[in-house]
Amino acid sequence: MASTEELRATRASMEFALENLQRERGSDDADVGLALRDLGRVTHELGEMEDAQALLRRAIAIHTETLGAEHPDTATDINHLGLVLHDIGDLDAAHNAFERALSIDESHFGNNHTHVARDVNNLAGVLRDMGDNYSARTALQWSLRIYTEALGPDHTTTKSVARNLLLLG
Repeated sequence: MASTEELRATRASMEFALENLQRERGSDDADVGLALRDLGRVTHELGEMEDAQALLRRAIAIHTETLGAEHPDTATDINHLGLVLHDIGDLDAAHNAFERALSIDESHFGNNHTHVARDVNNLAGVLRDMGDNYSARTALQWSLRIYTEALGPDHTTTKSVARNLLLLG
């Protein structure tokens, strides 16, 4: 895990690169959306939730406009916004975000893709925090199956999901 100083340096570097990218390509380019998403993730790690939300919402708007509302990049943006919403305790909005991302990714990749596993794993966390352990367990089992098949049982992501399932009881 990066230190706060490292994250702040990364954020400053990303902001500089984003400014240059916007000058080169315009503020509504799909690559600007990717840069905004990455910047939103770092901002989230720094705990700057309002800024993270604003960056991710802008990425969603750009990707919706340039790539479409049903594009996997849009789903990834929505998924990251869901993480921020979950962290600030807006469980209903986080639930809706993860459900939306899951719907997009399932329709694009099918129901056995790692993007689907990511969405389902994140959804399980919200379901758990909403008190729906049964649905959370079902979601984690689905996610674990996908990750085990795609990445193997010894991959760190697979182990993390397995740990989440064990902690759920």
